[in-house]
Amino acid sequence: MGGLEPGNMWVKVDHKFAVKIHDDVIRDVLDIYPEEELEKRRFFTDAFDNGYLSYVELLKECESIQIPWQMFFLTPGNLKKQLDHISKERKFKFTAKFFSKRKGVGDITSKRIIDRLIRLQNYVLQNFTLTPNNFCGALKGKSYSECVNVFLNYFEIDVFEFRSKKTDKAFDYLIGKIETKSVNISRGVLKGGVLPEVKNVNDVYKNTSGFVVRNECLPFIFLPDDLNPDEAMGRRIYTLIYLLTCVGLDDYDFYLENSFKASALKKKGGEAIKHGITTAILFPEEETDLLREAVVGAEDVAKLSAKFKITPTAVVVTLKRRGVITQEEYEELLPPPFKPQKKTGEQHGQRPLITTAVKKFCGSSAFSYVNAGIRSGSLKSIQAQYLIFGHVHKNQYKKYCFQIGL
Repeated sequence: MGGLEPGNMWVKVDHKFAVKIHDDVIRDVLDIYPEEELEKRRFFTDAFDNGYLSYVELLKECESIQIPWQMFFLTPGNLKKQLDHISKERKFKFTAKFFSKRKGVGDITSKRIIDRLIRLQNYVLQNFTLTPNNFCGALKGKSYSECVNVFLNYFEIDVFEFRSKKTDKAFDYLIGKIETKSVNISRGVLKGGVLPEVKNVNDVYKNTSGFVVRNECLPFIFLPDDLNPDEAMGRRIYTLIYLLTCVGLDDYDFYLENSFKASALKKKGGEAIKHGITTAILFPEEETDLLREAVVGAEDVAKLSAKFKITPTAVVVTLKRRGVITQEEYEELLPPPFKPQKKTGEQHGQRPLITTAVKKFCGSSAFSYVNAGIRSGSLKSIQAQYLIFGHVHKNQYKKYCFQIGL
């Protein structure tokens, strides 16, 4: 490695070497989100090779990767305090008992998204008085049929209305019903400035899947949504109900794997129970009982998929789990992997309102609490920007305040 002084990095201001910072400080800051491999970005590789960087260019780079530039100028001791605090928060919220996720390619979960949701949930819990959510643990010790009744009654879901909608509208219907019952649903978005829009980071987001952040008053559910174009809408519905089942069972020690077939067909014990409850809610057993004496074909699978808003793969796997079809029939009916339709240039280029993106990412409950704090003045500008954008963006925040009527 080249450089003017091994182990240290000079910061140039107005073409002059002005400030010296430790290489390890830079690496430790970038390693806050190790899965994003920020150290490999050209700006930093050049800086390590040359032994210096431009202060102005550092500010631009920090804006792109959404990390406060001030962190690069902390002493090693002060930086350690900041990193220890971040680590402590992650460990408290995301032990196996309190955190659940589906494995993505390479088993990646975005620590940036984790940190954002921790910050949001902590803000709400520390600044507003909430009552316990009665759905937490409400499914414990109950049969599948009892779980279905509890779920539908608690969230006031009309199954006929749900099934009468197109799959994307059915998904929105579920989210609307669930969020009115103090479950905050955060959804991944790549537009609106709430997450960095840089290429290598997008790969991380694509492989980040659904998870739960436990809380007895306001549990958070994260859905990848727009982050992963390979996620079929029926799979999103299944993931939502599965993760909500974890809240109802108060059981977060599991992985919902990327391969639905492996996850739903082969799992035993607690994970099999979660899949069983999820499919009982979405694809009632009495419906499959009607098929036990019938010959099930591909057209039947397609109709069942459309009716119950789950993927054809989920239909076939469920039929196999319930003994309706044989192994041979299962292998014959199993559809190829889902391939999403490409969006047109016009659709792809649309940029949502800032408030739309923020509400989707934060979740309706957190969004409302944050806006209430902004309106009352109890939530200061800088803190509000970290909650809704994850970084300071004054122009974006000014637009945001205008859009919410401030």
